[in-house]
Amino acid sequence: MEIPEGISFGSKVAVIPGYLSPFTHSGHMNDLRKKLIYRWINRGDVIGLFEIKGSYDNNIFSRTFNSKTHTANIKSPVSGLVLHSTLKHTFTNDFERWNSGKGQTLANFAILLPDDEPKTESGNFMYHQMCRLVKDMSHYYLRKSRYWSMGAYTLEDLDEYIKLQLNTNPLIFDALPHWGDYLDEVRIKYPELRPYIKHLSTNM
Repeated sequence: MEIPEGISFGSKVAVIPGYLSPFTHSGHMNDLRKKLIYRWINRGDVIGLFEIKGSYDNNIFSRTFNSKTHTANIKSPVSGLVLHSTLKHTFTNDFERWNSGKGQTLANFAILLPDDEPKTESGNFMYHQMCRLVKDMSHYYLRKSRYWSMGAYTLEDLDEYIKLQLNTNPLIFDALPHWGDYLDEVRIKYPELRPYIKHLSTNM
């Protein structure tokens, strides 16, 4: 998507929390990375698709005849220019460090913000659909994983994971120096975007 008319970028980047690894017990994330990299996205646009294959009803008839792939959208909490487009799977202790301000951020989904971008939306805004799907299909999580060497979870486990996911919010950082290499790649691959990021020089 083209950058809307009148947009000017500031010097801040919103870094998006990934999704908890325990959810991959019975689900899979498609992060749409190739479609989004170095593109403008609007607040609320889909930046990932979380999928669970199976049926809502936990009985042999439904599992045999009504099984299909169910999908939940992951939504962008801001508008801006995508600098890093990978939604990272994350362990619970990483989220705990993230929420204390000590988490590692460079490998996460990152968006260069317009200079007048309002406050970011929350983790609940981003991941509510995914967590609802996990909750609705929790019977798959209550037994050994169909895909990995993960044991069964309890409902208490799932509730804790969902709570942690929904309460982990985007963080805001200075674009330089950490995202300088991404900005230089934008300049090389998409020279038409140079005027938008001229103020973010990596040669100073």
